[in-house]
Amino acid sequence: MKKSAPIIFGPLPVLRKDLQPTQEELSAFLEQMKKQGALVPLVKGLARLRLLLIDIDAFEQRRRLDPGKLDLRERMAFGVLLHTRFVNAELLQAVTLFHYHLRALASLDLESPAEFIAAAKRTMKKLDRKNTAHALRMVRLTEMIEERKKMIDGLEARRSALLVELQHIAGYVQENLAAMEAVCRKAIVMLVEIGLAKEKESELIEDIRARFKKDLKIYLSVRQLTADDAARARQVADRLTNKLSRLIGEDVCLLSRMYEAVHDHAQLTAKELSTLLAGAKGVQSHKGQGDIELFRRIEEVLEALVIDYPRELKPHKAALDTTVNAHVLEKRSEMIDHLLEQVGIERRKRPDRRTAKDRRKLCNPAYRGPERRSLQDRRAKAGRRAS
Repeated sequence: MKKSAPIIFGPLPVLRKDLQPTQEELSAFLEQMKKQGALVPLVKGLARLRLLLIDIDAFEQRRRLDPGKLDLRERMAFGVLLHTRFVNAELLQAVTLFHYHLRALASLDLESPAEFIAAAKRTMKKLDRKNTAHALRMVRLTEMIEERKKMIDGLEARRSALLVELQHIAGYVQENLAAMEAVCRKAIVMLVEIGLAKEKESELIEDIRARFKKDLKIYLSVRQLTADDAARARQVADRLTNKLSRLIGEDVCLLSRMYEAVHDHAQLTAKELSTLLAGAKGVQSHKGQGDIELFRRIEEVLEALVIDYPRELKPHKAALDTTVNAHVLEKRSEMIDHLLEQVGIERRKRPDRRTAKDRRKLCNPAYRGPERRSLQDRRAKAGRRAS
């Protein structure tokens, strides 16, 4: 039964529409940061991953049109990326938004209005109310103080909204990375089980042997085989099946390492974000630069998530092995497709007996369909409830 795929990095929920920049504003922000010499590694990392998204989309189109001509190393790397959504537009957008909002938070100047109010109050203490000029100046200073107080209230409200937005974005990334970890763990377990069971591998090996026997029968129709010819034919068949078995083992290990790389990267980032977000819960209760520094540490973690792309997941063309038989390559490709398909399937769940047509409520003692057990197999012994 196909699993209901977990939604990893779905659309980022919007808290405050008035805080959200347009895509053009975000692009202009990144370009400005790059010109200023800030966030250069991040901007380059974002550009590199956006190009990778284009490559993944192009690969999927090629896979639908001509699956037989795909590079197997790329097939595995792109398959893992598609399954885990380790690279996706929503994550890149969230990281960019976090940097954008953090710059907006850092630009808020609450100190200047407060300093003006303090200076104005000191000046008013020196003025004489009986002096007409002084009285007029005091009225003007009072008005300016009220304006600054309203300005501070507005800045405080915007500061609070930005703090909530930053926590929301970081929490969104952390939760999705945790979901990504779970997907990777399940995939690794299933790959290990498939590698140990060798059911599909045995099936493909039998296909190779059957194909070899078919070719051999065709050859027999042309000339009679000697004992040496038969021995050499068996050696060739053994060599091909051993080659296929070795390649399948290598592919299972490689896929496992890819999932482990995604898992470790996601786990490390999620743990760091979880710790930092726990400390960010109280930032609303105080003012100052402490909250800025905390969110800058979160910014560094998100930046590393984009920049420190695991080497194991970098798609590249595999070295061609000219000694591999075409049938072996075909079966190897089939096995890779099988592996990637299986890691995307949840374990079977017990069907709901209430909706089954042959549920156990049937009183026919001769019934031997699903869920019908004999008396000896019943979990509850006779008379248990009476005891």
